[in-house]
Amino acid sequence: RNPVIQAAVLKMKVFVLIAAILAVALGSCDGRGLGTLFSIIKSNRLNIWWLNRPYNGPEIVVEIIGVDLNQRANRFLDRWSRPDTFVTIEHGQTERHSTQVEGNTYQPRFLWKTKMRFYKTMGIRFLVSDANVLRGDDVVGRAFIDTDRIADMMRTGEPGLLSLGENIGIMKIVVTLPPSDLKEKGALPFTSKVKRLDMP
Repeated sequence: RNPVIQAAVLKMKVFVLIAAILAVALGSCDGRGLGTLFSIIKSNRLNIWWLNRPYNGPEIVVEIIGVDLNQRANRFLDRWSRPDTFVTIEHGQTERHSTQVEGNTYQPRFLWKTKMRFYKTMGIRFLVSDANVLRGDDVVGRAFIDTDRIADMMRTGEPGLLSLGENIGIMKIVVTLPPSDLKEKGALPFTSKVKRLDMP
């Protein structure tokens, strides 16, 4: 199991336990209620609730525009044709997304975009692969952007060119914030809600 998720669930269990003890101390919870709380803590119900809770943290939009592969360096990926390429994005311990496969080309243009959770202390990893049917996918190249470059791209809105390795190729991406008009602002950040599509 993911160690980050395990740590988060453990913190939540400790919080519930402290709340239960305080409730008994203040006389607002009897022994039967305390027993129910303990059974919830021991069971998997709290884990399920914690993992399925609404996410109200920061988000980003990542767009993969395309990849230019060096033909000479990548000519052995497919014996009878050109590479069938896709890109996988990894961020933090939980975010993992993949583009569609663009077939038979050294210059795939994905024009693919996704919204994801944004962990401000973690960079984003990119893995470019060649899709295979009869055997495992081949890794073509890798790229990484750190938190400083993510912040620069979000501030300027300008696309970035990432190297996939020496003489392998380059990838063009864009990282932005989600449009500000998608949510109705609440009194507090975590009380914001999604705006209806028919609202101005």
